[in-house]
Amino acid sequence: MRLVAPVSHCHTALAALALALLAGCGSTAPTAPSVSSTSGGWGRAAAPSPAATATNPWSNLQAQVGRYPTDGADFLRTGPLAERLRGLLGATNYPVLIDNLGVSSPLQQEGAMLYITGNRPHQGGTEAAAVVIHPGKDAVRVWLLTGGEEWDVQDQGAPKTVPADVATMMENARR
Repeated sequence: MRLVAPVSHCHTALAALALALLAGCGSTAPTAPSVSSTSGGWGRAAAPSPAATATNPWSNLQAQVGRYPTDGADFLRTGPLAERLRGLLGATNYPVLIDNLGVSSPLQQEGAMLYITGNRPHQGGTEAAAVVIHPGKDAVRVWLLTGGEEWDVQDQGAPKTVPADVATMMENARR
């Protein structure tokens, strides 16, 4: 996993340690990703399963465009996207993402990108998230606003663009 864009001036080792310590004290801020020698960057990258590499892991998700996660199969909690999100965010931060998508848009499409945006109920503007899937590049990018911090991470490859709605959401959070 790679940090897509620095969004805070405090991404030092000391800040990472402080966030990790705060996470154990009930903080809603995600814990700092750990450095992994196998992923070549922040955290651990989600390795696609052999079955997923043989077929398009996103074909079932494409059929969900226009649906909310709660309409039928919950694509945020089960299936290939859920697996990638868990691998990208880890056991501590994945639930923060799910909470921050508690009030969400349906799965949408802009060009080749699939995406969903949302916020934690009654906490819009302070606890929010967006997930962008680039099926052709087999990349997942997550933007997370929580605990006064922005996180913008992608599981593999060079930083990918985000849909206009997501870019607007990210910009508005910085104001």
